[in-house]
Amino acid sequence: MSQLHSLPGRARPAQQAYVIELGEAQVGLVSRRADERDFTFIAASPAFRTLDGQRFASPGAAESAARRLARPYRHGPLRLAS
Repeated sequence: MSQLHSLPGRARPAQQAYVIELGEAQVGLVSRRADERDFTFIAASPAFRTLDGQRFASPGAAESAARRLARPYRHGPLRLAS
């Protein structure tokens, strides 16, 4: 999981965003504005479209959900949107 850049010098960034990765594949990202409590998942791959728009308490919770969803696909490569 990687954090996207925020503006330096602010006590609380206007928006937080994290890339959700499983192995080498970037499967989506989560983001929230400063006035939001939860992170919203944005799918980067059709295999994770079911999570698109779902809200999570933390980036780690979103990553766990993506891992659970990926289990049926373990024997084949993840296909990313092009």
